[in-house]
Amino acid sequence: MSLAKRLLLPSLLGLLQICLTAHVAEARVVVYVAKAGDTAETIAADFYGNRSLALLLAEGNGVARDAKLRAGQRVKIPTAVTYKLKKGDTLESLAQRFLEDKRRAPQLAQLNGLKISDKLKEGQELVIPFQHVHRAETSESLQAVSRAFYGDTSRAKLLQEFNFRAFPQLAKGDKIVVPIGHVHIRAARLKVATNPPNPPKEATRPTLEPAPPQVAQAREQELATRVGASLKEAERAYREGGYAEVPGQLDKVLTAEDPSEAQLAEIFRLKAFAYVALGMEELAVGAFQEVLSRRPDLVLDEATVSPKIRAAFDKAHQIAPGKP
Repeated sequence: MSLAKRLLLPSLLGLLQICLTAHVAEARVVVYVAKAGDTAETIAADFYGNRSLALLLAEGNGVARDAKLRAGQRVKIPTAVTYKLKKGDTLESLAQRFLEDKRRAPQLAQLNGLKISDKLKEGQELVIPFQHVHRAETSESLQAVSRAFYGDTSRAKLLQEFNFRAFPQLAKGDKIVVPIGHVHIRAARLKVATNPPNPPKEATRPTLEPAPPQVAQAREQELATRVGASLKEAERAYREGGYAEVPGQLDKVLTAEDPSEAQLAEIFRLKAFAYVALGMEELAVGAFQEVLSRRPDLVLDEATVSPKIRAAFDKAHQIAPGKP
């Protein structure tokens, strides 16, 4: 597994739509109209900040991840959203409303780091995952599916329970719903208008509003400062041997912020170093591919970088950026 231009330009406003239910907060799909030369990988890099998430776009739209799309082709880009709890909301009612079955309440809790017995509070925020449908091309285990979509095998049981399956094995052609709560469209790709006070029940299409130049510049400076502080914290964790903490710290930056291209390169460099230290060579190679897609001229110093890290870096160099 291996997901930018900084601000949404006015010229792009006609290329995006938001598919809504009753509330803007419930929007979970953006429809992008492809330009000539776009691929699932380039769109994932632009909208998610991580081209490895092209798997979601490729499977969700029935295209090959590196195939060039035709100009005008519509691409659905799903995103997890944050929902602010209202009075009377329960995990069961939210599971029924957003995940189509109240029996999925325990998994909704787990995806939010909660226990099913935890009490919810009005105003509390929960991440609402989108549901990705994965079709097995060959016989495969739910551990393999978990590794493909979550980066490890730890959520195989969650997938089994979310899909009410008796066995943790998929036959060729079987379909399974994968709840994705850690993937968000980058903030700079979209600015949704304020939700109207009495939205209609049918789907609506709010406007997209670019920020004024002065406001945008101030936001960019604040963003750079926040991301820079997070990078220093992750770098310190790595230097102190907290390798297992680094990927999680950086994933939070990727989902909560909108780093610059230079910062994205640094984020994935740190992830690659941590993955090598954790013995996760495949993930390290994928992270280095992300780095090289942004800094193709990067050279690692043999005097300060370990042979294992350089070996993963060399493997990434042998693969064209973005190739599986």
